[in-house]
This record gives sequence, structure tokens and C-alpha cells, in this order.
Amino acid sequence: MRNDDPNRPRPNYRGWNVTAGLIFAIAALFVAPAIGLEISAAFTNTDGRVTWLNLFVGVFLLACLFWWLLMSWPERFSLWRGAVTGVLVAFFAYPGVLALAEFVQRDWFDGASIPPLAERIDNTLLVAGLTLMTTGFLATPISAIIGMATTWALVHFHPLMAAEAARNTQRRSPLMRILQRLAAVLAVAIVLALAGSFAWLSWTPLDTDGLDIQASEIGPATTYEQSIAAYELVQAREAQLPLHERCPSTLLTHGSKVARVVIYFHGFTSCPAQGDAFAEQLFALGYNVYLPRMFGHGEADPMTLSLIELTADKLVDLANESTDLVQGLGDEVVVVGLSAGGTIASWTAQYRRDVDQAVIVSPFLGPYVVPPWAMSAAHNLTLMLPNLVLWWNPLENVPADQIDYAFPRPATHALAEIMRLGRIVQDSAADNPPAVKRIGVLLNEADVAVSNALTLDLVADWRDHGADVRVQTLPFDRHLPHDLINPREQHGDPALVYPLLIEMMNAP
Repeated sequence: MRNDDPNRPRPNYRGWNVTAGLIFAIAALFVAPAIGLEISAAFTNTDGRVTWLNLFVGVFLLACLFWWLLMSWPERFSLWRGAVTGVLVAFFAYPGVLALAEFVQRDWFDGASIPPLAERIDNTLLVAGLTLMTTGFLATPISAIIGMATTWALVHFHPLMAAEAARNTQRRSPLMRILQRLAAVLAVAIVLALAGSFAWLSWTPLDTDGLDIQASEIGPATTYEQSIAAYELVQAREAQLPLHERCPSTLLTHGSKVARVVIYFHGFTSCPAQGDAFAEQLFALGYNVYLPRMFGHGEADPMTLSLIELTADKLVDLANESTDLVQGLGDEVVVVGLSAGGTIASWTAQYRRDVDQAVIVSPFLGPYVVPPWAMSAAHNLTLMLPNLVLWWNPLENVPADQIDYAFPRPATHALAEIMRLGRIVQDSAADNPPAVKRIGVLLNEADVAVSNALTLDLVADWRDHGADVRVQTLPFDRHLPHDLINPREQHGDPALVYPLLIEMMNAP
């Protein structure tokens, strides 16, 4: 019998909507870490990290919305609809949850350069796309199963309301039918596209041509004078560039060869000035110190697009040139690097036998937001996409007049090239011991820029080959920034970090 009385009171499904939202939200708290996504327990953080609260609220709201649209409003409850609902909830949760973290929770420092709204939206969508393309193939089918289970549970435990919905044979509007069919088609397309693209991205081989040890212009220096001559060549080359006054490659020397020389490789979007205070401490200890400038960095115009041309080959060139240059400056060569500089230091540790020690600080082997098992896909995806220029806010934590040399607009391909270099190191370390015999690694639990898990995997491979690798991890409760070296970084603690690094360098 048809139940098409327009005056028929509709059952109240609000409770079902809320219950479904809660089920999806609670499930997300378990699914996200299970597939390797990093979720922060610092509910009051203002640096854009996704917290458990962001995740719960975002998934809850989306689940309530899609459950109402696809189930409660048309009064159609089936396992298939539950699966479609689950897929759409998972798909839109990526940008939705990240938007909550960026636009609701994040606090941009008052003295900083605040990016335009469009730039912040672009960045949110970029991160959402990266994580979705690398983990969504798991999240969407799991969410579909959750949707089916939720549908079964609600129908099973509320048989009278389910029966009332089943008796409803009201003719749906053509638009409603079209929209619901489109939702089903979209859900199927999402699952197939994510699974297929992840498989393709993961199996695409990595280009490693040219990333090996190559002599610099003059080769390894054998005397102090040859090292100085090599440095003068670097100075002459950089004199032709529009560099910031604080950013040329810098050499601190005692005027002769000493017992130890230290190379400090700065981080991405920074310049040698990042390590000036640390270098002064090392110099006071009697070391010669060399701070080379990374390609494309340190220009006077902070809006330069020079980072578009940064490649892994250029990073290897810097590692080889710098290592060759300092050979005449110290009996023992020590390499230190932070972030992208840490990636260069990792490569040096793996390949350069004329380096005695490497101290690697928070190396950028991959981004914090991507789990280690999905990093190959993330790397290939970033390289295959257009070379996008991002808004970067390096002045967020420090006054502009103190750190005005950092770049606010890096390029996605530059990040991918740094990841490429890191991947080369990881692949080599899986089969071969490092060339450097003493390696120290300093990590920061509060770091939201780099993947500590990837670094620990690299350390494990090195140790499997018998290498002496010492790891120190700064605890989360100190809330230290990614840039552990720059003393002008707000919330930084060089009084803690510098002695730790020097202790690592002096370890037997």
C-alpha cells in the first residue's frame, strides 16, 4: 500500500544523523593513526597541526551532513547508501579537517606577513590533495565499511523507524534522483581513482642519474692555501648574484689548518646567516667553520622565484664542492645540517669517505603529513604536478628585521627534489653501510615540517650495517620550532640545542 499522504508526519531522523556522525568521528580517531597520519595531542597549538579535536569535529560535521543528504532526507536506508556516504565523508574530510586547523585554530603572529586568503586556501587544498592521494585509497574503503556497519546497526536497533522508511514510496523529485545517482557514481570513481593513482605513483621508478660523487672545479683541497683559493672562487661567483648582505657563503678561519673544520648546511628557504651564532660558538672552540649557501637561496628580493630551479643534482654539487673545499682547513672534517641541509648532510654521510663525522638535525626526507610507506607516491606526485609556488611564512615566529633573508614563496618541485635526494640516501642505506663512521642525529618531537619516522628508518638501516649512530630526541613538551639552529627563532632554545650538538661532535 502506498504511503504518499503529504500530511503524513515524517519520522524524526535527527538522532540517527547525530549517531552516525559520532560513529564516523570516533572511528576516525582510530583510522587516522592506523594509516599513518600524524595527529597532534596539543589541542591549543597555533601552528596549523591537525589535532584530535579538529579531526573529531570535522568528521562529525561532514558525516552528519552526508547522512542527512543521502539517507535521512530521502528516507532511503541501505548498505549501498551507507558505503557511498562513507566514501564521501572520508574524501571531504581531508580538506575539511585541514581547513579547521588552518582557518579556525591557526594563529598568525601579529608582526608577520599574513598571506592572502586565496593563498591559504591553495595551501590547504595542496596538503589535502597530497595526503588524500597517498592515503585516501585506504581511508575511503574503510570509511565505506564503517558506513555500511552504521546503516546495519541503526536499522537493526530501530526496526520501527526502518520499517516506516521502507513503507515510504513517495516519488522523489527528478533532481533528487539525479543527485543521489551522481553521488554513487562519484563515490565509486573516488575509490577506483585513488587506488589506481596510488599504485601508479608508488611503482613509478625514481630518477637517480647524476647523484653521485663528482669532483668540484679544483678537486679536494690538500693545503690550507688551496682551500682559501676554492673559497675565493665561491666568493667571486656569488658576487655576480643579487644576494642579501647577510647571505653569501661564509668562512670563519683561524688563518691556518686546525684540528677540526665544520661545514654547516642551512635549511630550505634560509641562508648561511641561519647558522651564524652556532658558527661563532664553534669558532670560539678553535674550529674553522664553513657555511655554504644553497643554490637559489639568500637573494635580496624575498619574492624571488629562484627556488623553482633547485634540483637534487645541485644539492649534491653543493655537498661535493663544500666537502672538497674544506679538506685543507682541518685534520678532521665534520658536517652538520638542518632540514634540507640535514638531507645534504645525510647524503654526505652515506657517500663521502673523506668526512669524519656527520651531525644531522631534523633532515627533510619527507613531509610530516605523509606516512613513510606512502612517501614514494608523495614524491612522484609532487614532481608530476605543476611546479606550484607556495605561500611560506618564515617570519611567523620572528620579527622581519631579524630574519628578513628567508623566502616566503618556495616551489613544490624544489621540495620534491630535496625528497628525491633523501630517497637516494635511504635506498643506498638499505644495501650499503654509510661512508662516514660516526653519525649523530638530533630530532624534535614537536617538529611539524619533517617526518621523524623516515629518519629513524634511515638510522635503523645504518645501524644494521654496523654504523655508530647516536640519536637524541628533544621532547614534545618543549614545543621547539623546526628551526633549532637560528637563535632569532621564537620559542627556540639554542642554550639547549647548541651544547647537545657540540656534545655529539665530541663523542668518541
